[in-house]
Amino acid sequence: MSDPNPKKSSSDVLTTEQEVTLRRVAFGESPARTLRAADLEQLRVLRLIENGKDGPVLTAEGKRRYATLSRAMGADPGPQSDDLLGALDKALRDYRR
Repeated sequence: MSDPNPKKSSSDVLTTEQEVTLRRVAFGESPARTLRAADLEQLRVLRLIENGKDGPVLTAEGKRRYATLSRAMGADPGPQSDDLLGALDKALRDYRR
């Protein structure tokens, strides 16, 4: 029977610097020459990135790993209503029903 909570191996854990590099690759806004070479190498070993036409890109596993990273404080939490008054009005109407 398999363990429902498998322990992460040391190779599964990224350092803070490697997480930053993975994020920078995901955004695609940083030239490869500005990224830490040791981090890029480790991310390649873990098969989280690969060489693309314009520099390093995330692999499918890299995209999955990137999605699990904690979001920075103040980062966009996702879609939100731009109409605050409309949202409040709707909430009040729903409450009164």
